[in-house]
Amino acid sequence: MIISNKYVTIEFHNTPKSISKFMKQLESKLEKFRTYFDLKEIFAEVSFLSPLEIKDVNKQFRDKDYPTNVLAFPSEQPKKVINKCHGEVLICAEILIQESLEQGKKLEHHFSHLLFHALLHLVGYMHDKEEDAIFMENKETNFLKSIGIDNPYK
Repeated sequence: MIISNKYVTIEFHNTPKSISKFMKQLESKLEKFRTYFDLKEIFAEVSFLSPLEIKDVNKQFRDKDYPTNVLAFPSEQPKKVINKCHGEVLICAEILIQESLEQGKKLEHHFSHLLFHALLHLVGYMHDKEEDAIFMENKETNFLKSIGIDNPYK
């Protein structure tokens, strides 16, 4: 599936049915994300992987030998926050669904949160240092609130 307009193109690969039903609502949220963060354009590929597949990628690129919910790979490694969102996002649907159930979150909201979190990484937001984490989390939660999603960190 592809979501595309003049400024946003996102190609989704191996999208599970439980997620694909949210795609119509996602298009307007992506446009709001683009304008909220003053991005000229968004071009990303989003692939859904199994726990084993995402574990292998996590090990190879982050030296972490466990599966994770989402990984983001900018097409260029920004040295600061930039105004173009280009790259690849990998999501483990199984972990996404499990976390949603365990944390009592709507699947659509948890999926949107992880996707937007990953897109922020593509434009240069990081959370390696505490002050960067606070800054990113504030930006992220304010945006999510603007589209009707509660703070996922509470």
